[in-house]
Amino acid sequence: MLRTISSIGGLAFVLVGCGTDPYAGESSGTWTPTSTTTGTSTGIIIATDYSVTVAPLRKLDLVFMIDNSPGMAGKLAKMTSQFSRLLSALKDPSDGTYPDLRIAIIDSDLGTGGAYTSGSCGPSYSNDQSQYGDLGNFQTRGATSCGLTSAESLWLEYTKGIAVNYLGDITSVFSCLATNTGTVGCGEEHSLQAFEFALVAQNLHVGQYANQSGFLRSEAYLGLVFLTDEDDCSAGTNDGMFGDKAELLGESASLRCATRGHRCDGFNLADLGPGYPTTAAFTTDFIHCAARTDSCPNTADGKGSTDTSIPTPCSPLKSVASIASELKALKDADEKILVAGIFGWPRKGSDGNPDFTGAQYRIDRVPNPNSADTAHPEVYDYWPVCYDPDHLPKSSGFEAEAWGYGAMGGLRLSSFVDAFGTSGLKYSICERDFSDAMQGIGGALARKMANRCVSSSIDAKACTAHVMHPTADGTRTVTYVADAASTPKCAEVGAPVIRDCYTVVSDPTLCPGAQYVIQLNRTEAEIAAGPLDAGTKLRLSCK
Repeated sequence: MLRTISSIGGLAFVLVGCGTDPYAGESSGTWTPTSTTTGTSTGIIIATDYSVTVAPLRKLDLVFMIDNSPGMAGKLAKMTSQFSRLLSALKDPSDGTYPDLRIAIIDSDLGTGGAYTSGSCGPSYSNDQSQYGDLGNFQTRGATSCGLTSAESLWLEYTKGIAVNYLGDITSVFSCLATNTGTVGCGEEHSLQAFEFALVAQNLHVGQYANQSGFLRSEAYLGLVFLTDEDDCSAGTNDGMFGDKAELLGESASLRCATRGHRCDGFNLADLGPGYPTTAAFTTDFIHCAARTDSCPNTADGKGSTDTSIPTPCSPLKSVASIASELKALKDADEKILVAGIFGWPRKGSDGNPDFTGAQYRIDRVPNPNSADTAHPEVYDYWPVCYDPDHLPKSSGFEAEAWGYGAMGGLRLSSFVDAFGTSGLKYSICERDFSDAMQGIGGALARKMANRCVSSSIDAKACTAHVMHPTADGTRTVTYVADAASTPKCAEVGAPVIRDCYTVVSDPTLCPGAQYVIQLNRTEAEIAAGPLDAGTKLRLSCK
């Protein structure tokens, strides 16, 4: 809601949000202004387009992907114990209310396409005997005992300051539902593909998509948060890489996700180094490793299929870029999405950035967790890249307790976050607690919805401005319609407003550094008639 912050004479100031982003067609794009060059008889004119939100839209659809494989209980507890910090950062400081909020939970278990007939990756009672695990279904196990008012509810909803479908504190309800995802899910975590199944599977006809497709609101911001201690192993339809293979008995079941999906020191691990099958230990600096981008043809990407049961010259895992593109397409602009990961990544150093010093990418022998396999007392496995500081290993050898509080490096997960640019956040799951992560994610989402600051001054530039009104088209996108008349710059601060105009104001408190607040000044009659529609923008083309 717009609030008048001061009124002098006939002049009413309305504080607006103001993040810079390019404007293309009828919607805004990323956070960087767009520049266009035009030739004239006197030289070259460079025009920069800014699009700022003048009526903040406080609607947020938030999806949490939780790794529900064994060993995640303690890490999930860290997140739920600090979840209130995320919500607190979302509150409107004027009245203490949350945005109009929807929160859904999914897990990482998408099975392995029937490669296993039993165990955590096989069909079971917990996934209704599905070969594809929990299918990206929204998880509300124990719904009513956790506080949902209906067992049929698929997500938590809070609207206009009121809890819609739950009783009690939203933090407690969320924590209960998140904990109920359990820790018996498949250890080949399809963390990224779970988002695809949950949100963009209308052409895949999987799970309960028809019921949960109504979760996303076209006008709302979208937050995607994932919590996992292993890298993504989304195979799409290339499930031939899984199963009990005789040639792979000397390595852990999930190691193939790393050796076939990662590169280090410029080469594919399946080709050199540990090889595939793994036949040797391998260690290098973690910073020298990355996710492979040469994904094999995959039906899930619309590119056919590949026999991945044998060594392949390409990565058998689903394209990270393809998944990111599908999720970006859910919104009309990149600025409407925030992606945040809490995963296997070096912990932050004294400067607040990840400290890669000493972080190792390591494949080596560990005790075989399958005690029945007496022929292989040890197997190769992917070692943690980080550990909880309260549970550090005391030697260079395998230590079960330290592993339980550690995490394998998430190179594919990191690549996914990077695909969203400044709208992607990374946090280490090995931090002592997740207070910084929860507060950071909540703060970033709040800033997106408020859209508060312009990154550079436009005060001295010649600008043409138009008010842009949002119009839902019945799909998941929002288009904008511009006023025919332009909105001029105010002639004088403090003068009566005869028609709408804008000012550019430096405010170090609201916008520290060389950043500015744009104020849209409306006539008192217009303010009395009611606020602008939430999501209304002001587009400025400045030379």
